[in-house]
Amino acid sequence: MMEIISRHKFFLFAAVLSLSTYAIFYGQFLTPSNYFWSSEGHPTDAQTKHLPARTYLYDRIVNERSFPFWTEKMYSGFPVYADPENAYLNPINVASTLIFGPRMSYKVLHILEYLAGSLSLYFLLKRKGIGLLGYSISNVIFYFNTFFINHQIHFNMIMALYLLPTVLLLADLFLEKKQLRYIVFQSFVIANAVLWGHIQSVAIMLMGLFAYMAVFSFKKTRLPAFVFYFAALVFFITIETLPQVLPTYKLFSQSGRSEGTDYLKGSLNPRMAIFPFVPYLLGESDNFMGREVNDDFSYSEVYIYSGISSMILAVLALLLLKKSREAVLAIVFIWIFLIFGFMESNKIFSSGTPGITLFREWGRTAVLYSFGIALLAGMFAEKIKKASYKNIKSGALFVLPPIIYIGTLVAMKEGRIARKLIPYVSFQHIQAYPHFPILKAIVLSLAGIFLVFIITKKLSPLIFSKVFSPLKIAVAAIVFFDLVYFSQDVLGFRLRDISNYTIAPIAEELKNKRVILRHLDVLGAESLYYDNWSPFGTSQLKESDYVDYYEQLGLNLRGVTSSILEMPRDFQHLKEAGIVAVVQHRGTTFLNNNNLDVLKNNMEGHYIKKEEGKIIMQVDNPSNSVIGTYFKHSPDWKVKVDGQKTEIAKNGVFFDFPLKQGSHLVEIYYYPRPFFQGVLLSVLLLMAGVAAYFSFKKPLYRHILHNE
Repeated sequence: MMEIISRHKFFLFAAVLSLSTYAIFYGQFLTPSNYFWSSEGHPTDAQTKHLPARTYLYDRIVNERSFPFWTEKMYSGFPVYADPENAYLNPINVASTLIFGPRMSYKVLHILEYLAGSLSLYFLLKRKGIGLLGYSISNVIFYFNTFFINHQIHFNMIMALYLLPTVLLLADLFLEKKQLRYIVFQSFVIANAVLWGHIQSVAIMLMGLFAYMAVFSFKKTRLPAFVFYFAALVFFITIETLPQVLPTYKLFSQSGRSEGTDYLKGSLNPRMAIFPFVPYLLGESDNFMGREVNDDFSYSEVYIYSGISSMILAVLALLLLKKSREAVLAIVFIWIFLIFGFMESNKIFSSGTPGITLFREWGRTAVLYSFGIALLAGMFAEKIKKASYKNIKSGALFVLPPIIYIGTLVAMKEGRIARKLIPYVSFQHIQAYPHFPILKAIVLSLAGIFLVFIITKKLSPLIFSKVFSPLKIAVAAIVFFDLVYFSQDVLGFRLRDISNYTIAPIAEELKNKRVILRHLDVLGAESLYYDNWSPFGTSQLKESDYVDYYEQLGLNLRGVTSSILEMPRDFQHLKEAGIVAVVQHRGTTFLNNNNLDVLKNNMEGHYIKKEEGKIIMQVDNPSNSVIGTYFKHSPDWKVKVDGQKTEIAKNGVFFDFPLKQGSHLVEIYYYPRPFFQGVLLSVLLLMAGVAAYFSFKKPLYRHILHNE
């Protein structure tokens, strides 16, 4: 045992460093009652989407012994598995939820994915000649800047981007060893991100991967190997994600999202380029002024502070260290953010740019910028002995262009927003705002350390050798203090005690009926908690026809809906949408008392089974007729009458089916055809890939990967 510990002592120390840093920032999250949540009056995705979806997944599988392909608890029927943000087809998410439960499972996943990414960062930096001290600095900068802490409310985004260092490490291993297994491992990591459902994060991750491969393969790897890497990667990711991609694409094509989004929403004003250096200039969480400047400026998106100490170290690394591929990668990452984060000002991307218009809040490329800053800061702390003024001339070519770029955008970007921002980013405001003394102390402390470093190095090599290590540790301590101190507001805003968060019971007579609960404020996917069926919900992929239909009834279902939104005065119009009852504080108004409330026709009969996605009922039909239903139309619905399949026909947002006179056993069930088609295609592609590999294995390694 001691021999194993001795052999792996640096790795074990890195693991301890990683876990200790996590505990410093997120120790409260590990307690049972605390969660990344929302403050009073500020509902977030954690509350209105992620936890309800996890709870529903657990309940359907464990308690009802069925998989949630379809739910009646959102949007009057919705293929909930097809919305990738629910991560219902992510095997890691499903397994952890079933083992640890909906709440604890995310905490387990959070720390495990952090550890995987953090230790990947350690191995990546180790391969670049950066030791434990540099790693500790890079790790705290990348994972614990205000951007990442703020976005903890977006579970799927975090689960994807926490593994960015793993993606880069696997790319580095492939470039060194040219082995197919590293492409396969890479595909698992990226497929995991895809199956978490935050596709913009996948796009950002792929940007980083492409930049890394381009920088580190330049003049080292042949073009065929470079092309093969990405072709094979896409092939494997396709195999691993087709069961999700096919149903998601089908749902996407029916949603308003297919027409694109306001891709400039959340774009930063160039005057905000000071935010990475100075935090909370628009106020802290309890007095945030961003919305007064622009409705699109949210607390979670505009604050991208990675530490003024980190920025100083990064600039010094670019100016004083000999230029390396690592420095080039860092500046490329920073430029990606400068281009995408300020796209409204630079006018580089038009509204017709493919892919770009599918997403908004492109300031989230700050995750690449923060990695670049973390890499540079870690490099400088580790290689400070190699710093030389001789490198300033070449370093200026890295430092000056971003400054000129931002300065040009500032000069070009005038208008209402710029005028409103100027008072907040002026030097007078910075000097007067509460955190200026701490910022000044951090800068002066770093300046003092570097002054001691320069003086002792020149005047006394003996003293320098004694103070060098303590000086490096002091630099790391300042970086840690910087990020810990300035993370307190955002941590206090995002971490909440939810032990008192409970779900109110509903009357037994309302279960499995489409009901509006106006006596409760049910936000978004919180409808998944309740036993009634619901016309509300939250999903970026909700069908456009359904939203338009409800607008005609006087209900706005765009965005995150609430059960207490303004209602039409005449509830009888809601009966046309299949609403059985409206529950208010003063009582319950029943709109449909039919025995078979899922049918538009007032038919005699009874339910044999009434579950989400499967209805079996005995229907007495007095004459041959077309039976209208209140089930939202999907070609994946199947209807059997007395065991024989019958055709369904779309009727508005619902569907009908023919039924002859007499007493019939009617079975209506949802069959997730796109999912099974995806599984079949994945299996066929896998078989084809395996056959191709064994047929062309030798030429592949000899001529493409190794160029023998």
